[in-house]
Amino acid sequence: MTMFQILPLCFLSLLVLNTQPLLADEPEPAAVDMQGNPILPGVKYYVRPVSAENGGLALGHTRNKTCPLDIILDPFSLGTPTVFQTSSSSDLGYIPISTDLTVEMPVLKSPCKEPKVWRIAKEGADFWFVSTQGVPGNDASRFKIVRFEEGDNHANEGEIYSFSYCPSVYGVICAPVGIYVDDDGTQVMAVGAGVGKPYHVRFQKVSAAYLELKNKDFSSV
Repeated sequence: MTMFQILPLCFLSLLVLNTQPLLADEPEPAAVDMQGNPILPGVKYYVRPVSAENGGLALGHTRNKTCPLDIILDPFSLGTPTVFQTSSSSDLGYIPISTDLTVEMPVLKSPCKEPKVWRIAKEGADFWFVSTQGVPGNDASRFKIVRFEEGDNHANEGEIYSFSYCPSVYGVICAPVGIYVDDDGTQVMAVGAGVGKPYHVRFQKVSAAYLELKNKDFSSV
């Protein structure tokens, strides 16, 4: 039994036991970006919050300001470009929802040299930060993109998603990824008690974001 299978009772209401078969008969549909196009493997996207006009998920220091970097909400930028890869060997040509993924924020310059692959890192008795230094395919680095069901409060705004930590391993407990506000006010992506509801996001292709900013600059002339 792993540490991911033993969590406090106060956290159980947020969890779902993964009893799905390890291999699905049919692939899941594609997650789509803000322009309605399927998200593609290896292509860079900004992960933008639904609840605010500005901001995005980014690499950042938390707590003792040492490495590895964690995944935070930066309210003042578009965030750090993010790429997705399926954890399986099958090549669908797109990134599906509800499927094991490796999530990475590759950057050329960083104060920390570890891989920028997402993983969960234990920070307390009952919660984990979404951090880096992950290993593709490792259970601690398997995340899923979850699409909100029809009837959600934001459903009229287009495709909206959240992340979950839910490796496709029988019996492992699944949990939504939400926001934890640290002591210094930093908003950190996290899993566990005190994190709250799944954090709503959309995906914006980096090239589309640059084009949007360029058009705004021209319109202001």
